[in-house]
Amino acid sequence: MSGSIDPFLYYRYLTNQFYNYVALEYKLPLVELGLTSIARSSLIRDDLQELEHMHGFVFDPEIITKSTQEYASYTENLFENNKEGLIAHMYVRHFGDMYGGKMIAKRIPGSGTMYQFVDVETLKTTVRGMLDDSMAPEANRCFEFAIKLFGELENG
Repeated sequence: MSGSIDPFLYYRYLTNQFYNYVALEYKLPLVELGLTSIARSSLIRDDLQELEHMHGFVFDPEIITKSTQEYASYTENLFENNKEGLIAHMYVRHFGDMYGGKMIAKRIPGSGTMYQFVDVETLKTTVRGMLDDSMAPEANRCFEFAIKLFGELENG
């Protein structure tokens, strides 16, 4: 976390995050849950477009990692068999960006709109009210996917 993040590495990361968030958010009933403001996928898309404009990056499907592809399949299975598990994934991903994003946003190229949350206290209260201990295995599984993505990005 020292220094700044290489623009293309961040673009690769953000592209994979976009697909991870789409896979998750489109399966969650965010409107019904009262959580529309937690959605990040459209903000990530905006950040990607900003980077493309700033640096001339062009999307290449080759930068989609294996873990991102696996995550889409995994969340589809959760949607069909364990919808509550999706809440654990939302908690890990979105709260990670809510908290860790404050540090990351200082070092990234671009404006980092994906890290800008509104009404944070209400989001925290609402999401935490949906959690229970039975969701811990799914939260851990989400962390595993995130760690795998970082490893894939690090190794090229």
